[in-house]
Amino acid sequence: MRTTRFTVPILIALGSLAAALALAAPRDKNTGDRVWTAPDLAHYPVASIALLPPVTYDGSIENRRLVENAVGQALRGSGHRWSSPFLVRDYLIKNGGDSLLAAVEGKLRKEPRIDSLDAPYLSRILRTRAILTVRIDQMERRELEADQSGRPATTVQLKAALVDSTGRLLWTVASNETLEGAQQEAGGNVIGVKASGLNNQGVGNTSIAPQFTELLLKICSRWKEPFPKRAAPDSARSAK
Repeated sequence: MRTTRFTVPILIALGSLAAALALAAPRDKNTGDRVWTAPDLAHYPVASIALLPPVTYDGSIENRRLVENAVGQALRGSGHRWSSPFLVRDYLIKNGGDSLLAAVEGKLRKEPRIDSLDAPYLSRILRTRAILTVRIDQMERRELEADQSGRPATTVQLKAALVDSTGRLLWTVASNETLEGAQQEAGGNVIGVKASGLNNQGVGNTSIAPQFTELLLKICSRWKEPFPKRAAPDSARSAK
């Protein structure tokens, strides 16, 4: 096939377009899950699970609600009867006031699971056979100024653990997700200068870091498959 004099410019233009799209597209920088499931899980079936209010490292109520919603939406199809964080919080306050809620949160900040000392009591007052805890280790959005080059980024780190009413550990996961926004060049969108103290700061349109909801959706969607499902009732028992 004979090429024309327009072939090389077209190829160069297509290559430049592909490079520009690659720079503009958000990308995953660091993704990973560490999942553990008890090898004898089948011997400890549970019918109901209480999802405790997620524990945050900075006390952010908004971040806690975002995680509650993401986890709830991802795992509600597991077949278990679920007690929501709202209902759990109400049970804890009724049985021990704010001090009990604070004590549980304090322990989960140190270790992201309910231990065998607290599990029987909490299971009894929460009226459940198992407890799922989630600890937020990091939720951070790193934005760029108008005079900075690079990519803005958002990072989320979560740990979760499922224990039965005796405190036996059934399932754990530790997840990390970092998603970067579009590439930004220093000064590319500067439309003015703002004096701040001893420095002048560029002002203008900047590339936006991905939203927390986007990362939480990716993380919790990956939890669906490895999360223990409720075992189907034995056919012989069902017939009785």
